Amino acid sequence: MKIINIFGNDVIVRDHLCSSNPNDIVSSKPSLRLYIKLTDSCKANCSFCANRESRDFGELDLKKLEYVISYLKDNNILHGISITGGEPMTNPSKLYDLLSLIWKVCPGIEVAISTSGYNLKMFLQFDNVNNLESIHISRHHYDDSVNREIFKTNDIASTSEILYLQDFLEDKKIININTMVMKGYIDSLEEIKKMLNYVGDLGVYKNGFVSLMKCNQYSIDHFINFNDIFNHLDSNFFNGHHFYNKYFCECVDGVYLTYNKKLVEYYARMVKECKPCETSSLVYTTDNKVTEGFSDKVLFK
Repeated sequence: MKIINIFGNDVIVRDHLCSSNPNDIVSSKPSLRLYIKLTDSCKANCSFCANRESRDFGELDLKKLEYVISYLKDNNILHGISITGGEPMTNPSKLYDLLSLIWKVCPGIEVAISTSGYNLKMFLQFDNVNNLESIHISRHHYDDSVNREIFKTNDIASTSEILYLQDFLEDKKIININTMVMKGYIDSLEEIKKMLNYVGDLGVYKNGFVSLMKCNQYSIDHFINFNDIFNHLDSNFFNGHHFYNKYFCECVDGVYLTYNKKLVEYYARMVKECKPCETSSLVYTTDNKVTEGFSDKVLFK
């Protein structure tokens, strides 16, 4: 861990790389990812939502945000930006303006968007969509009706809408599918394989699997340690790495050969602590504060 000064505050930041040996952590230069909460509005009502208690319902000030991004860039501590919410696609025009601002201040920086797929086809109107590093679509089941049951709404991307966007994109690796591993849904090796086969049929190249963060009772009750599944893979899986972050999380990755002979990259991740002792991210909230990670510690307002 290393302490650096950010907006006049001493912040304990991560200063090591993930390692395949939890007892042999390699030091690195501290850098942070900025998460921008474009909105707190969301059409979904997921039982496992870890964001429900941190909604501010403000109005994003792009001028103030420009100053924050410039500050982090000038201090050489910004390595990427993720746009999240709520649901960013509840306001596509503001999302477009935000992307334009980011690339004006930091040309070429990696930008990712997290979405349930609401208003997914609106991405077709973004002339800068192919500049994105990734669009992470939360998709927690291969069956549309079950997926809607999990999100408790119909206002999410259907299979046909994901296919439509994937066909439109020039870079076929922009879309990532993110899937929660939880009891009653994707909760076994066979269910993981069905999900990967589904993603392969979409023409999407990457599927991430995430164990629930044990930050509410539903998540505690439905939690599955991803190791209980990914330590018992069959011959269709080609293992990559098993990485550890000594304080916060661990993950695995590899490649899966689908029943249609398509290759899909996979990764699985588990957060160990809801409130880690160090941070690797900052959050710009909808009411125009900068917090240390997804915590209530305000660094700038």
